[in-house]
Amino acid sequence: KTGHGDVIGVLSAALLASTSTGDDEDSAKTTIDGTPRTKQQQSKAEKSAGDDRRLICWTINNLSIAYENKEAIVLGEHSATLLQALTEVIKSNLPETYLCCICLLNLTFLADAIRPVTFYMPSSYGNGKPPYSSPLRSRSAIVPASNSSSLTINQHSWSRGKPPTSPLSRSRSAQVNHPARTRSSPSNGKNLWMSEQHEGGRISEICGLVLGNSSSLLRIVERMMLTNAPFLTSTVQSAQGEAVRWACGFIRNVTYAGEPPAENNNGGGKKRRGGGNNGSNTDGSILSGSTGRHGIISNESIEEVCILVSATEIPRLMVQFVGDSPNKTLKWTKDSLEDICMGAMCNMAQSQSSREALKRAGAVKCLEKIEGVPGIHGYRARAIRCSLGALPLQFG
Repeated sequence: KTGHGDVIGVLSAALLASTSTGDDEDSAKTTIDGTPRTKQQQSKAEKSAGDDRRLICWTINNLSIAYENKEAIVLGEHSATLLQALTEVIKSNLPETYLCCICLLNLTFLADAIRPVTFYMPSSYGNGKPPYSSPLRSRSAIVPASNSSSLTINQHSWSRGKPPTSPLSRSRSAQVNHPARTRSSPSNGKNLWMSEQHEGGRISEICGLVLGNSSSLLRIVERMMLTNAPFLTSTVQSAQGEAVRWACGFIRNVTYAGEPPAENNNGGGKKRRGGGNNGSNTDGSILSGSTGRHGIISNESIEEVCILVSATEIPRLMVQFVGDSPNKTLKWTKDSLEDICMGAMCNMAQSQSSREALKRAGAVKCLEKIEGVPGIHGYRARAIRCSLGALPLQFG
């Protein structure tokens, strides 16, 4: 873990330095001996900086694939520097923004990473970490990297993925209720998550801190999506469009509650299916499209994430991306923008706060024309509209 930390620390510092402005811009205009650079030399220097930044992002992404690396990266001593660097790249809307969004998606396949990443605010409490105590190390066994749903750079390769899976063979209510799962937290540091007696005040405080900070990761991702949304009206892929797509993938991950862990039933020996620890397609993961979750996160934590997301423009944008898609549903392949947004809306439809946000965004009307489509997208549309009260609880 020390070796991992050293590597991530160096890469994070280098990535952060590559986004800095001011004095660095002035130095880029001169050589090391103070001689002014020509425009050609400046252009070459800027291209070199961009190439270095891209290589750093590729390296961090590939390191974030293995689950044991995710834990070391997002819960390690250099996590704040990394999250700050990723946030700065997204904030600047650099060409590598899509790579940073893929990194956020990769890291949040680890349950213990969801809160530290989603609630990140630069230097909020003097140490750059979010307003809560970090969770304990994951209690789940490490899953082999071969089972990971994380994306390598070569795997995503600007591809829209494979055809969607077959629809479920049986009906399922979109409203999934799982027993609350709690995790103890360290006693040191400011902790807004400990008291269950003041849950309303706690959530209100978190919302105020994260949503009120224009530099928080969630707000930066929201603004990037708003800025780059016009690029999605074309069927031609672009770095900006890919940034929006993988930002939606990040939101899909952090709003996915997962399935309850497998446990024995003494009566008949049946087991409840697990929360994607082995990448299996349970009912919830098929609706969501988010597979490969490692570890357990409480429903309360997911509800807090959904409350935050519902207070942003992100639900409206996702409904817009689906409704205004220039692609036919036949081309909504796995991990396409539309597929990701449908999965994220399935997740949000399970939370009261984000259900209201979807209603305000016009999801009921938008999805009406999709619910008759055969396959997974029609099934998702019916599940979402059912949760929003537009269809009876029983649907097929």
